[in-house]
Amino acid sequence: MHTNLDFELAPLPELEPSPLLDYSHPSIEQLIVNRGWDVIEDQSELIKGIFLFIRDEIAYGYTKSFSIPASQVLSDGVGNGITKSTLFMALLRAVGIPCRLYAARMHKIMFRGLLKGISYRIATRHPFRTWVELKFMDKWYPLDGFIIDKAYMEQLQQKFPNHKASFYGYGIGVMDFKDPDNIRNNNHLNVCSKAIEKTLGTFITPDAFFSEVPEADTYAKDLRYKTIICDRLNRSIRRLRNAG
Repeated sequence: MHTNLDFELAPLPELEPSPLLDYSHPSIEQLIVNRGWDVIEDQSELIKGIFLFIRDEIAYGYTKSFSIPASQVLSDGVGNGITKSTLFMALLRAVGIPCRLYAARMHKIMFRGLLKGISYRIATRHPFRTWVELKFMDKWYPLDGFIIDKAYMEQLQQKFPNHKASFYGYGIGVMDFKDPDNIRNNNHLNVCSKAIEKTLGTFITPDAFFSEVPEADTYAKDLRYKTIICDRLNRSIRRLRNAG
């Protein structure tokens, strides 16, 4: 689509579609038109609008597979760091904003509170998480604050009203539990930075990430994840989000 910028003479790889970044899918094209993102000229306003849509209208949660196309993430209306990153990238590229994927292995402690007992013990020790780097005014900025939806984060803060500073668990690992807002904090990486074990670098597409790091999706195909972990994560997330 590339509505805001013209790259016909020299296409940038950071703007190209892929099987997972299927931004020409009718549902994605219709969403862009419905939200007016195809006519917004202010890139900062455009980025903020897409960011807030991914954060709050695609609920934080887990699917039975991570290597799914952006159009399916949109249809599901739920996603984790990997799948929400896929949809975020597709929307950014569709409107002409270059972006790429950044990936890391995380500490298992980020699931503390969502998983308990045997489900915590059998969960993978080093889950993967991705976020998005976008190019704005010739600089690359990392964004991960779109992963945890506002309703969920507010309920988590109400559950621990007196907690300050860093926080591990319930799907996050933040430096500032009271104010983990990426937009207001000038695009710094906040929502998972405290739980990073090892960074894996950048990938031009989610497809390239899964090709180079296949265990990121084979874990989701494991019987323990498909029959136990995924459902328990989602039940815990829904229970907390609806607690108010």
